[in-house]
Amino acid sequence: MTTKRLSGSVVIAAFIALAGCVPKSSVQPVVSIGAVLPLTGSSAQWGIPPRDALLLAADEINAKGGISGRKVELHIEDDQCQPATATSAVQKILAVNKPVAIIGAICSSPTLAIAPIAERDKVVLISPGSTSPQITNAGDYIFRTIPSDALRGKVFAQYVFSQGHKRVSILYINNDGGLGNQQSFSEHFRALGGTITSVDAYPADTQDLRAQLTKIKQHDSDAVLVVSYPGDTPLVLRQAYELGLHKPLFFQTEALDDPAVLARAGKSANGATYILTALPDGPATQDFAKKYKSRYNREPELYAAEAYDALMLVYQCLSKGSVPSSDALKAALYKIQNYAGASGTISFDLNGDVIKPMSVKRIENGTATVVSTAQ
Repeated sequence: MTTKRLSGSVVIAAFIALAGCVPKSSVQPVVSIGAVLPLTGSSAQWGIPPRDALLLAADEINAKGGISGRKVELHIEDDQCQPATATSAVQKILAVNKPVAIIGAICSSPTLAIAPIAERDKVVLISPGSTSPQITNAGDYIFRTIPSDALRGKVFAQYVFSQGHKRVSILYINNDGGLGNQQSFSEHFRALGGTITSVDAYPADTQDLRAQLTKIKQHDSDAVLVVSYPGDTPLVLRQAYELGLHKPLFFQTEALDDPAVLARAGKSANGATYILTALPDGPATQDFAKKYKSRYNREPELYAAEAYDALMLVYQCLSKGSVPSSDALKAALYKIQNYAGASGTISFDLNGDVIKPMSVKRIENGTATVVSTAQ
């Protein structure tokens, strides 16, 4: 009987000892990062490059051991550049994944729709593509790695005016991004002494702009300021060409920098001028471009570098902490000054906005050439 008890005790002791050798959890802890991007629909070419850049950044961070020993886990949702879809996507990410940060959106209207949710839940939101001036005052947890349209409008107004154009018609897509762009340009153009002869809006899903373009053709203006997105930019150019609108077209978005958009526009794009964030040139930019091309067999497209920087900034801000949190991330982001990123040097102001140089490009014979750079 004594022997049986001893044997049982040995077995129990051995079991306990063995159990002590088994890790409490074999699953590596994670840091959840959400992303809301247009992956389908007419603006997908603005969302796919950022998605691919985020995947690249996440793999690099995890290869270094993650954030404070925690694996970065991305949760990417498609917003189709629609505010309602973006809202549902963010609510899903917040409820299921509990992220410390959300990267997105690209289009300004979705970002303005989800910013109040991120602010309410105290989760950092970093947009790599939204430029509406309204985002400046969207909240303490809202940042972006692309300059505001307030800067873009000022620089472009100065350029258009300097080219001798004093009377300008405006045609813009009727959403928050379009409205913010046209208002910023108008304010600065008038301050220079210029005149806005007409302002016409069009719905995002339009397939016919002949009425607006015909009206602009009849106006006493010497140039046209256009605020358009990838899906409608070729439409503006082709129909303006077909109607014989012999007035210079100035585009206040980067849509024409996308090779696919330029290809769809064809010869109608010749002579068009547009503004975008100046292409940076430094070790970080070159290194990112090399890695991106090696992985995807193409050059980095619009917003890829900005999205890559957004996630790498999360890593930079949280890698030395013990428990990653959105509050810690927010505090650290406001302290970022002169960060050498893939998209250029990044410093955040008190509103979470970044200031970078802007370039003006003109298309001749299907090729875009920089004609001016300013800040």
